Amino acid sequence: MRVARVGFIGAGAFISAHHLLTVRDSDIMEIRCISDINTETLKKHASKMEIGYTTTDYTKVLNDPAVDIVIIGTKQDQHAKLIIESLNAGKWVFCEKPMAETEEEADLVLDAERSNPGKLSIGFNRRFAPAYAETKRLMCGIKRPWFVNYRLMYPNPSKQAKSSFYSQQARILYEGSHILDLVCWLLDAAPKRVFMTGDPLVNNCCILDYADGSQVSFMCGSMGSYCHWKEYMEVFGYYNAITVSDFVDMRVRGFAGEYDRLYPSYLNEHTEEILKFGFDFYETYKVSQMISGKDALKQNYGMEIEEVRRPLPHNFDVNQYSHVNTDAYDFIPDKGWVQSLEHFAECFLNGTDPRNADGKAGALSTKIALDLLRSLETGNPVEL
Repeated sequence: MRVARVGFIGAGAFISAHHLLTVRDSDIMEIRCISDINTETLKKHASKMEIGYTTTDYTKVLNDPAVDIVIIGTKQDQHAKLIIESLNAGKWVFCEKPMAETEEEADLVLDAERSNPGKLSIGFNRRFAPAYAETKRLMCGIKRPWFVNYRLMYPNPSKQAKSSFYSQQARILYEGSHILDLVCWLLDAAPKRVFMTGDPLVNNCCILDYADGSQVSFMCGSMGSYCHWKEYMEVFGYYNAITVSDFVDMRVRGFAGEYDRLYPSYLNEHTEEILKFGFDFYETYKVSQMISGKDALKQNYGMEIEEVRRPLPHNFDVNQYSHVNTDAYDFIPDKGWVQSLEHFAECFLNGTDPRNADGKAGALSTKIALDLLRSLETGNPVEL
């Protein structure tokens, strides 16, 4: 069977934990090559999985006629440049977010996308998260306007450290762009006006105003506790409501014949227990995995880690369960990483147009993030 041959440019922590594993385990993809500036990273991967070759020179990936798809996982300041070079080399390209850091970079990427045959996908995997795909399916017949509330709030002390690349990067761009794309995909529209408060780098509250009257409120930041789940979405229509807690617990109200759902974790780590015991198990077990490191978190960050205790006793003993899948670096939800990349590869092999976020979507999320930052600077809403 024909497979898509994948070349990686950048193979750091995120790529190693997700896309490398997806390609390694796929029936329709294989790892042709990996490029990274860190030779130890390359040695580590070569010792653990079947790879055609490794290199510190990314141009070898671009010039390799056997590479069908390039996956870009470098720091964001290199994304636009590498997308353009990869498209110009005749490749299909899957790049992590954000696509670009400026509107000028985004325009150059769009020019390259238009003038080359290869398809471009930006890694907005939440479009493929099972709970969110189901939310869109259910809401598609509900009249507008909709009101959407999204919380993406989780402490990232390592990213805010002075030594971190991200310490001087705006979170609304490097992480918030995920949700800016998600709500535009969900509503099939771009906002007409945006407004943001907070600080320039980390913690923000945003309002996105749509032409049909729909409204999105988006809280994005690094506040809160490791003991609380990171993401929460609420979608309201007239007499309809859907909530999704961390991609796992979906509650459906006001839809005839439709009921609540539970969704598996990433790589199916303890999925059986989630489906049996519900979100309580997901939350309780997730926090239990942090208990062993609570002293270090207290010492380094002043962070308290306490086990989850609900008002009523659990019908499970969380201490009976331990880490099972060594490929899962942590107990995390299924945010659509595998599905988005598998779909992109399937479309390459079939010669069809992918449903992934393309350059236009990548440019839109960048523009919205930059306009939100302009709004913060001026204290006024910004018209798109």
